[in-house]
Amino acid sequence: MDMDALKTALSERDGAIKTQLDAIAGRLDKIETKSNRLPGGGGGNTDGLTDSDAIEHRKAFEKWIRNPDAAAVKADLERLQEKAVTIGSNSGGGYAVPEEISRDIQKRLRDLSPIRQIARVTQVGSSDFKMLVDVNGTASGWVGEGDTRNETGTPSLAEVAPTFGTVYAYPKASEESLNDIFFNVADWLVRSVSEELAIAEGQAFISGNGTKKPTGFLNGTPEATGDNDSPARAFGTLEYVPTGVAGGFGTLSTTSPEHYPADVLWQTVYTLRAGYRQNARWVMNSATAGVIRRFKDADGNYLWRDGLAAGQPALLCGYPVTIAEDMPDIGANAFPVAFGDFERGYLIADLMDLRITVDESITTPGQTKWYVRRRVGGAVLDDDAIKLIKVAVS
Repeated sequence: MDMDALKTALSERDGAIKTQLDAIAGRLDKIETKSNRLPGGGGGNTDGLTDSDAIEHRKAFEKWIRNPDAAAVKADLERLQEKAVTIGSNSGGGYAVPEEISRDIQKRLRDLSPIRQIARVTQVGSSDFKMLVDVNGTASGWVGEGDTRNETGTPSLAEVAPTFGTVYAYPKASEESLNDIFFNVADWLVRSVSEELAIAEGQAFISGNGTKKPTGFLNGTPEATGDNDSPARAFGTLEYVPTGVAGGFGTLSTTSPEHYPADVLWQTVYTLRAGYRQNARWVMNSATAGVIRRFKDADGNYLWRDGLAAGQPALLCGYPVTIAEDMPDIGANAFPVAFGDFERGYLIADLMDLRITVDESITTPGQTKWYVRRRVGGAVLDDDAIKLIKVAVS
């Protein structure tokens, strides 16, 4: 083949490759655009709006908050929300909170809700969401050369189905404040809504009964049965370690019989299997922390170590402490302390984005109210990953 023919062949090949790459890029663009329009999809604007539209959406939303009855303002907001697949465009179903404001609320929820900070959080598309968990694992065995390979035990799968409920906030503001141009209505919404939602979530993730709300990790009847005991605990049931004293942790005694209140802490640490201890932490409320931080070892050393820098958690027996005020106080048969890997042990499922509906009924003259809500679920994901301390003799 001469040089000109070779150049022509190479040029045609390069052209064909470029055409294929362009086609692939076009398909990827379509996939990315579609993903940006789905709940929780990738991209800068998961509500399906362009950056300029997102800015305009927020401005229209803030105008609507200030004056929800203005027809022109409502029409402008509906026009923008019709561009996004995931957003309804009528006040009966509620408007979606703009992504930027929703993200700020979500950030404050993580800051205010201690369990949301440490648990596994996932975005789901249906309240029928279920997760399969390998309970017993896959069995294995050893053989020599030429030996028969017998079938190993079949792993056992359990189904985790978070229970869901609608958590809501009902903030209100005076008409005068909304007419004040210096009143930052978006910041007000973020603060008022996130604080109320965080309080409700915090209670449910810990002790929720699963009826129209998440199932908390303290819900049910924890047992003293160990992870490898037979018969085994029912799936979803946590193990507890007793304090050995009916009304609390007991008092320090260096005489026979010795009693160190902190002994139950160390016992709890090593009741949790090694694989879970790598990311384990303590969870308790402030009143319980005030008691435990005075515990000492046999040499008189405090087991509690405050964080060395601002924002760092305190350490107890070498593990970080999360303060969750919705944990029970110390008392007979209470479970005031939890210890474990909560990212593996507890699942939080967010079902839908924040939605808002104006309360157009004249229930409080001079006040405008908004109904802000979202669907949230929760359940124990791995009952071996979290241990409890029970105030009891056994």
